[in-house]
Amino acid sequence: MDAHMRKEFTRRRLLGGGAALAGAIGAGGLVGCSTSGGGEAAVNAAVKLPAYQRFAGVKPDLPGDETVLDGYLGYPEDPKQTITEAPGDGTPITFMTNIPGAIPPPVSDNAFWTELNKRLGSPLEISMASNDEYADKFATRVAGNDLPDLINIPPATAQVPGLLKAKARALTEFLSGDAVQAYPFLANLPEVYWRGCVFNGEIYGIPVPRGMARTSLPLYREDLLAAKGIKDPAPKNFQEFFDLSVELTDQRSNRWAWSTAPTNYVKQMLAIPYLWAEEGGTFTSANEHPRSAEALEATRKLVEAGVVNPDAFTSGASARKQWFNGGIVSFDLDSFVAWNQYYADNTAGEGFAVNMLDVPGFEGGEGTPWLGAALNNITAINAETKHAPETLLKIANWMAAPFGTQEYLFRKYGVEGQHYALEGADPVPNKIGVVETGIGLQYISDAPMALYLAGHPEVPEKQQKIQQAIAPRLVANASYGLYSDTLSKKGAIIDGPLNDLSIQIILGKQPVSAWDAGVKDWLAAGGEDIRSELQQAHTDVNGG
Repeated sequence: MDAHMRKEFTRRRLLGGGAALAGAIGAGGLVGCSTSGGGEAAVNAAVKLPAYQRFAGVKPDLPGDETVLDGYLGYPEDPKQTITEAPGDGTPITFMTNIPGAIPPPVSDNAFWTELNKRLGSPLEISMASNDEYADKFATRVAGNDLPDLINIPPATAQVPGLLKAKARALTEFLSGDAVQAYPFLANLPEVYWRGCVFNGEIYGIPVPRGMARTSLPLYREDLLAAKGIKDPAPKNFQEFFDLSVELTDQRSNRWAWSTAPTNYVKQMLAIPYLWAEEGGTFTSANEHPRSAEALEATRKLVEAGVVNPDAFTSGASARKQWFNGGIVSFDLDSFVAWNQYYADNTAGEGFAVNMLDVPGFEGGEGTPWLGAALNNITAINAETKHAPETLLKIANWMAAPFGTQEYLFRKYGVEGQHYALEGADPVPNKIGVVETGIGLQYISDAPMALYLAGHPEVPEKQQKIQQAIAPRLVANASYGLYSDTLSKKGAIIDGPLNDLSIQIILGKQPVSAWDAGVKDWLAAGGEDIRSELQQAHTDVNGG
């Protein structure tokens, strides 16, 4: 990953927060690399994916469906241990990852990590970096040929097929078809997630699933709005949304409505597609949508009105989360995963409450929410590891144990009495638990997200309510599962000038009329080649 790619991460944050960053995966990073043109698409499509076998675990209080996640009002009593043998081989296993919170204490001062190593049967040595710094760290480790046993391949990594072919172990023989049944919690991951792990005609990774969990809309501080007498914010159009943002801003008191310019939310109001749309085999970039310039102009009006924290354009995700928890901002464009994380990091005390806005149509009616990227990342196995692949797959399987199991309870909450207290059957974390468990295990592998928050049964109810409302209207990135070599090699480079132009328009430093010329330059610099390659890959997979 070069400087262009790292700069692209910053641009994506400025253009709309979590949804933009999540989109980086489907825009030619991990998810966009499962197939490619030139005949490879058909080769990859022929790979037999792991056979899905849903784990018959705890019955949900709030049953979901193929899109809406299952919800649980409490943790089941007497959770069962489902893996009886430690998965490790007794020798250290290395892993590198990003983490969303503060860097936790090292294993020598971390009771959770120490107990984890005992349960795994191998010491897990983790090299960590913040979300904002991980791309740089990953690029440095790749360049130095200094990769761990288990590798968290981050979003927007360039030329993933070549990277994996050179550095990673193919896993097809262990995971394809019924072979995955040796790892029942990996078999519990639906096929759609495995599609993003196929490269070079092989399964090369373990998926860390997200999809609906990573769908991003405005999270808001329900308690702050209630204090202003706003109990059910539901703007019916852009103007009402604008007025609400103005009402929640008081610059003299260091309070703003937004942690970042909500460009992607405005785009969803305008029914602009998520990265790429496809119809009849023809692909169209969101950049080309006739209302894209209108979205930038509308966002410019929000910035001009002063409703966005002025530090948003120089700060990263960690700062945004601190502003939200600290009450400096009322809105943050982020996901269901972040929703729960905010409660874990709550500094506001009693009464803290979060909810999520639906997306209206720009002039009224209903907007078109974007389905979150299928994967957070994939985890690859280093081709030079001294561990048997089966051992590392057992580790991944242990990490994917689903909600309701004893393994899940420990992995997410730690040890009773040290890291959490039981309220009924609910494990309510203490401060030590929040800090010590935040070592990034969820990025080795993970179960599909369960809607649950210990001690807060109202949260999964709110979460499923909004998921049910948006599910029929979700729009997915049409390039998922398709690979464009141009996008992988040049995507960040050609996106750079266009995204810089977007920021300049939002800040009022360029006229919105400049957008059309910017898109033409983007198409000429490689956008048209990306379109052609996606269309060819689509044809290779689907025939025609």
